[in-house]
Amino acid sequence: MKPTISLSLQGIPPQIQVDRINVDNDAWEDVLIALHDGSSSTGIDTRIRPDSLISRRRILKGVLRRHQISLEADAGVVDLLTRANSDSRALRTVISGGANPKGVAVAPTIPSDRRASRFRRDLRDFQVRDLTKLKSLPHGANFSVPGAGKTTVTFALHEHERSTGRVDRLLIIAPLSAFDAWQEEASQLHDPPMSISRWAGGPIRDADIVLINYQRIASAKVPLSIWMQEHSVHLIVDEAHRAKRGIGGEWGRAILDIASQASRRDILTGTPAPNHPRDVRALLDILWPSGEVTQSLPSSAFHAEPSTRSLAELNISLSGLYVRTTKQELGLPKTKIDLVRVRPGPIQRDIYDAMRNRYAGMFDLDRRDSAMFSQMGEVAMYLLQAASSPRLLAQDADPGRAYRYPPLAIPPGSRLAHIVESYSQHEIAPKIAQACAMARENALAGEKTLIWSNFPDNLLDLEQQLSGLAPALIYGAIPSINDAPIGIRTRERELERFRNDPQCYVLLANPAAMSEGVSLHQTCHHAIYVDRTFNAGQYLQSIDRIHRLGLAQDVVTKVTLLVTEGTIDERVSRRIEDKTRRLARILADNGLAQMALPDDEDFGAPIDEPADLEEILRHLQESWTR
Repeated sequence: MKPTISLSLQGIPPQIQVDRINVDNDAWEDVLIALHDGSSSTGIDTRIRPDSLISRRRILKGVLRRHQISLEADAGVVDLLTRANSDSRALRTVISGGANPKGVAVAPTIPSDRRASRFRRDLRDFQVRDLTKLKSLPHGANFSVPGAGKTTVTFALHEHERSTGRVDRLLIIAPLSAFDAWQEEASQLHDPPMSISRWAGGPIRDADIVLINYQRIASAKVPLSIWMQEHSVHLIVDEAHRAKRGIGGEWGRAILDIASQASRRDILTGTPAPNHPRDVRALLDILWPSGEVTQSLPSSAFHAEPSTRSLAELNISLSGLYVRTTKQELGLPKTKIDLVRVRPGPIQRDIYDAMRNRYAGMFDLDRRDSAMFSQMGEVAMYLLQAASSPRLLAQDADPGRAYRYPPLAIPPGSRLAHIVESYSQHEIAPKIAQACAMARENALAGEKTLIWSNFPDNLLDLEQQLSGLAPALIYGAIPSINDAPIGIRTRERELERFRNDPQCYVLLANPAAMSEGVSLHQTCHHAIYVDRTFNAGQYLQSIDRIHRLGLAQDVVTKVTLLVTEGTIDERVSRRIEDKTRRLARILADNGLAQMALPDDEDFGAPIDEPADLEEILRHLQESWTR
């Protein structure tokens, strides 16, 4: 019998079983190496991920030809490879400029047969343009700014795909904070409304739309795979920058495990490369698991500090694969961003300097290994706490209010321990005082204020100090529950209170819990940042909660950035400016740069790239050499 390799789709979520018939050991080793990124075949599993077969199918074909081995595949594998080859042909057409790369609108209405459509909204010109281009792609990316109507365009696209028979269900992976927007749009845009199921465990309750948040994807892979095998599913990954770690991160790996089962895949985010151009590669692999896109991108764009020319080349390479509506195209009035330098209190300065000197003496500041990267991430958060409010460092902080990092280990009985523990008895953190003063001033003028802090303890302190303004509060400990009993505080109820209660003048929020998917531009026009981290994407997303489509031209959107003088705050501001300018070059969107100058939830890494580490080390070295 002729030597044969057999491929069969097995298990849930599905993997591809590789078996051999009359294949000698040398040829078998070559086959396994071809399917496993060229690594040694020792101990290699004979089951592979579907995206691995897609990305390495041509290498496998060459090995089989060289050893004169036949290939047998079951119906599931044949369907997977057929779709992958079809995607590759479409991708080559796009890259060669044959799929309307400029996104010029060719039809004013969608879908073409309105009688078969549930969609009931007229699109704006820029939305028609974006929809037309996405319809020309087998899988697409919508990188439009928040507030441009990505949700509306996505539902219109889904109706088009449904009318062609390509899909019959919609799976949306999104942050909890975005669920309400998807549900509201689904009910308003469709007649009859689309049915929606929120997955919270167990088998998938069938509906037109299944919503699931990022934290639950890994545990939902089995029921999702069963459901996806029964339907032709359109997969939407909303706020896709959350999966930027790709197969190396839990969320990215879980998405890749199910993505190949989707008939169509689309990713949505206004910040596809929030920290570095390499972020976008993982997102493209969700759409194009063959690796053909990422392999075609200019390698120079992924250097530690890519040149302006490299970023321009990256933009050209990507331009046929995504749509983007900018803030300029929306005609939004410009945001007024004020960087307010806050002088630290004398006790705060003593604490901060003592901490910085201590860290400068604890670490070898010439090290650049992975352990140093992790340690400096924690150091950055402790320094940000000290620059924000030293009370956050106290060992006796309420564990229920703690930030995800444990309180700083300060030697018991030391002078530093004493002044940290007694800080709140002698001084009010100047940033907290400044934010309170601004919120009260706005309230006197009848205006509402959104105050951001990454640290729950800050939010709870602000809640107490601003109690006369009946503040609403959203952070990780506030649950997102649709049908909670009366009296239970939920994110949805807090948002409703801020929007509609005339006595509620302040919303206190954590960017990790609310930087995405929430619209407040009709309610509030002033955001105050008590602190920011190196996470530029989170900052940019959070700004857009109050700066979105629908603003009147005479509305002034104000953003106040509180920066404690002589602290890590200044380094964070510099890095956010650099990252935002770089993203602006990748997307050819100069308006982005203006947003960085004077956006139970995962917070993200404290520092995201080596340049962040360098800023922290320089900050410590300045202290050590003084």
